[in-house]
Amino acid sequence: MNNLYIHDEATHNKKAASVIIPLLHEILDFDSVLDVGCGIGTWLSVFQEKEGLEILGLDGDYVNRDLLAKNIPLDSFKSIDLSLEFDLKKKFELAICLEVAEHLPITSSDLLVDSLCRHSDQVLFSAAIPNQGGQNHLNEQWPSFWIEKFKRNGFEVYDLIRPKIWDNPQVEIWYRQNLLIFSKNKIQHAEVGALDLVLPEYWNQRNKEVFTLKNQLDRIKEGKVGAFFYLKSLIKSLRFFGKKV
Repeated sequence: MNNLYIHDEATHNKKAASVIIPLLHEILDFDSVLDVGCGIGTWLSVFQEKEGLEILGLDGDYVNRDLLAKNIPLDSFKSIDLSLEFDLKKKFELAICLEVAEHLPITSSDLLVDSLCRHSDQVLFSAAIPNQGGQNHLNEQWPSFWIEKFKRNGFEVYDLIRPKIWDNPQVEIWYRQNLLIFSKNKIQHAEVGALDLVLPEYWNQRNKEVFTLKNQLDRIKEGKVGAFFYLKSLIKSLRFFGKKV
């Protein structure tokens, strides 16, 4: 992941984890969790609320240790280069990788999925869809892109979380839109519908931003506003999307 990535406590908070993790416990059994791309450890901090649950977070050396220490013990963190394949010589009952894959080069896609599958037979995964926007996004893909890579490792996809959080404003848009479970073992009573989805709330916001910028450009062409005014609007919009993970 790009070493200029900035984690902040406002964006990287515990709200989504506090909603999703209890739902996950209803579906899967696990007493150990590996968080690949853990950031400042907010998800792991919620996981560790279950007594006796083992946690380990992986991320780049750039992670702010002061913020990380607010959420998990520093000895529950290991610094690695996520763009490369890795092997901890240990398996976990659950691996999670949330809004991480898009920050890595496309050449790392297979390496990341192979590494996840090597370390657990159950994976909670989400990654940015095309044009989602955010900090240093290098590889935005539809879920079907990742599904194929998991399938090559013998994993099936289960869309069991999104229907329960789709309209929940307490959960950030990117999780509501992208979150899937991959499992090497069959999950009973799990039907899979359409997977390449766009949350209406996100779609409407993107369209609004695009329309606003187009309108400003049209006004410049008509001589109604100066280019400087348009540039200010553009910068404001880019800042809005840059706040996303």
